[in-house]
Amino acid sequence: MKNTVYIGVDDTDIIGSPGTGKVARGLAQMLSEKKLADSLGVSRHQLLVDPRVKYTSHNSCKGIAVITENPVAALFQSCIDFIEGCFQPGADPGLCICAKNQVSPEILNFGLKAEIELLTKQNAYELASREGIFLKELGGDGSGIIGALAAVGLRASGNNGRLVDIRGVREIKGIISVEEIKMKTGIIAVRNDQGQDLNEDVMIDSLDWVRPSLIGGIPVLKVVLSKEPSQQTGKRMWVPAEKALKGIAH
Repeated sequence: MKNTVYIGVDDTDIIGSPGTGKVARGLAQMLSEKKLADSLGVSRHQLLVDPRVKYTSHNSCKGIAVITENPVAALFQSCIDFIEGCFQPGADPGLCICAKNQVSPEILNFGLKAEIELLTKQNAYELASREGIFLKELGGDGSGIIGALAAVGLRASGNNGRLVDIRGVREIKGIISVEEIKMKTGIIAVRNDQGQDLNEDVMIDSLDWVRPSLIGGIPVLKVVLSKEPSQQTGKRMWVPAEKALKGIAH
């Protein structure tokens, strides 16, 4: 029987090193190559930005959802070994692994709190102990366990974060139809800023950057109309919303 398992990773990097996103993508790939689990994608979740919180750039954590026929404990050592192999002196990595049936309302709430409140290692350890889930420091002061546990809660909620890695998204380039996006990637829907799903024949200017959001437990690419006409088509085009919000598409 196949089960869903959530893996949270945080604070594996320092300035100038490969980011936690790259480490998390590598971890998901390793689990697949070892036939331990199949990845459902790596997600980025934004946590509290506060001077009292140590972080490298934006204080985001990464969540991985996988499908496996193995017991959750069978993933522990391989994940530990991989994160330890990526260790950067000065980083404070943490790792959390939790089966779907272990995700409680308290774990979901911890993730939401981490977005707006200052939490401690003690908070994380006490919750992990009560819920019986795997939580481990893997170097430095281990403060990454806070974000790792938060990542599990936020990813498990199904309504938080952006997928930075899911089948096919990094290969999408140029102008492409909704139908092709859904066929070539793990994206289930392409939705405008009014929450409406676009028809299959609608064309999207990918801007070479397609990163769906988790909405209702599925990967959804949110799009908006560009402010300026496309140089290729001479018309305003639907473009990825999150890239547009960064001021790149507008």
